[in-house]
Amino acid sequence: MNSRRGFSLLEVLLAVLVLGIALTVFFSAANQGVGVAMQATEYQISRGLLHELELREPLDLENLEEGVTRDSFTQPAYGRVEWTRALTLAGTEEDQFYRLKTEITRGSGRAGQQESIETFIHQPSALRGVWVQESFDDF
Repeated sequence: MNSRRGFSLLEVLLAVLVLGIALTVFFSAANQGVGVAMQATEYQISRGLLHELELREPLDLENLEEGVTRDSFTQPAYGRVEWTRALTLAGTEEDQFYRLKTEITRGSGRAGQQESIETFIHQPSALRGVWVQESFDDF
C-alpha cells in the first residue's frame, strides 16, 4: 500500500497563496475602515467647533450685511481656531436671500484641519419686524 503522509509542495504553495490573498484583502479593508473612522472624527470635531462659533459669534439676523468677517478663538482641546464668514446676497435686494459660507481652520501647515459649511438664509420682511398681511380672497 502506498500511503502518503503530509502535503505536497504544490499544496503548501497554494495554501500560502490563498492565505496571502486573504490577508491582503483583510488588511486593506481594515486600513480603509480606520481611515474612514479618522475622517469621521475630524468631521465631528469641526462640526463641534462650528457650533461653538455660532455660540461665540452669533449672526445678527435682524441686520444682515454682506461682507467677510475673520477672527479666531482658543479652544482648550484643539488650540487656536481661526474662522471666516462670508455673507453674500444670493438674489435681489428685495428677496433678502443670502449665502453664508463659514470656514473653520485648526492647526497649521500640512497638519491643519479645515472644514467649511455653506448655508442659505432667507429674511422675508415679516421676520425683520415688518407686518405682512395677506388677503384671504382666494380661500
